[in-house]
Amino acid sequence: MDRTSTYTFKIICIFLFSIHSIWAGGSKKKEETSALKKQIYNLHKVDEETSSIPYLERYLDLSKNELYFNLLYAKALLYRNDLSVPRPDEPAEDRINKAKVIQKNYNLSSKLFQENVLHLEKVRPRDPNLGRWYYLWAFSEWFSDNKEKSIKLFQKAVKLDYRLTESYYNIASLYESLGQWQDASLYWRKFEKAEKELEEED
Repeated sequence: MDRTSTYTFKIICIFLFSIHSIWAGGSKKKEETSALKKQIYNLHKVDEETSSIPYLERYLDLSKNELYFNLLYAKALLYRNDLSVPRPDEPAEDRINKAKVIQKNYNLSSKLFQENVLHLEKVRPRDPNLGRWYYLWAFSEWFSDNKEKSIKLFQKAVKLDYRLTESYYNIASLYESLGQWQDASLYWRKFEKAEKELEEED
């Protein structure tokens, strides 16, 4: 074999090895994402959102732009129950640090909801779960202390899905916390009326 043929042969071997490596890497990634999906679904079925967080983070490392799994991640952060809650008998610095961690968690949840719920509405405006995602996003804003924004999101949620009658209850509670008693009273009445209509429908 002459020098040119040897060189060509080497190039072909390198190319084939590269193709094999890409294929093997892609196959391995597919297996991992499939296993992660299964784990995430199983945990969310039994309301173990907190336990699903590491799996969601790994899944989103591999598939960053997955809309549905970003929403599940936002939901898991909203329902998270493994963060230490500040206690009155603790030093002030410890309480402040714990509060910051909790706030950061809710802020991330609301950021993810905003990005992905709006994208979902754009690509699937008739998605039957859109109202429910707005409802959860409203809670994340409430817990992030964005009360006015939370009210608007609860209003949108119940507009998209009339069965989300608790939106009226939450809006009334938010208005009460803001000292807006007249608005609160209006939404208490809306809640009672909507609940009655749902009962009659059943």
